[in-house]
Amino acid sequence: SGINAEYEAVVSTQSTGAANYLQRLDWRKDPEIMKNIITFYTKGRALESLSGFYDACAQVEIDEYQNYEKALGALSEALKCMNKAKMQDVGTQEAKINFLKRRISLLKKFVQARRSYEEDVDEAMKQCLMLLEEPDLESGVRSGDIYGFMVEHYATAGDYQKAYHLVQELKQRLPTASLAYYVNNTVLEQIKINVGLDEPNLDPNTPGIEEEIEEEIPEDFGF
Repeated sequence: SGINAEYEAVVSTQSTGAANYLQRLDWRKDPEIMKNIITFYTKGRALESLSGFYDACAQVEIDEYQNYEKALGALSEALKCMNKAKMQDVGTQEAKINFLKRRISLLKKFVQARRSYEEDVDEAMKQCLMLLEEPDLESGVRSGDIYGFMVEHYATAGDYQKAYHLVQELKQRLPTASLAYYVNNTVLEQIKINVGLDEPNLDPNTPGIEEEIEEEIPEDFGF
């Protein structure tokens, strides 16, 4: 049994080392590398590291693909691993578990809001607004993605004033972010035109039009 334990320790160390090495490669774009990392961490029983990797996978799904369903699946796996991990510091483990649970809760709310959109648009928008009030929202869901979802809905519905005001809120909330990262450029152009900006016949120098423009378009519009 001593030999077995020693053998398992060697396998664990080697497997974990292999997984750590593979993480230095471009695993985000290679599903095969991703599978191998999970396999090696599992063989090495490095559940804390595996949890961290699933967490990283979830973030990639959000940052690069805005795929919250897949991110939710990855975070759920991260939570399972963290629950099974045998960390020396129980307090730290509990904190990590609670943090993962909270983030999963936030993701579930956004996924649910998007799913309910097909059946009840008003309810979906209401859920999104409530989600934007969550103080720790960014730990799980990017507020820009929620605004993007809402802006595109109102623009598609033809309520360009509402879409415009949401874009302004997004700018205030994330002043350094690129709007096109969250809202399709075509939609942004539609909003500009339909609230009066860039419309050829709404030249500020045209007599009788200037006052109307000033009423509808605040000075800080510029997308």
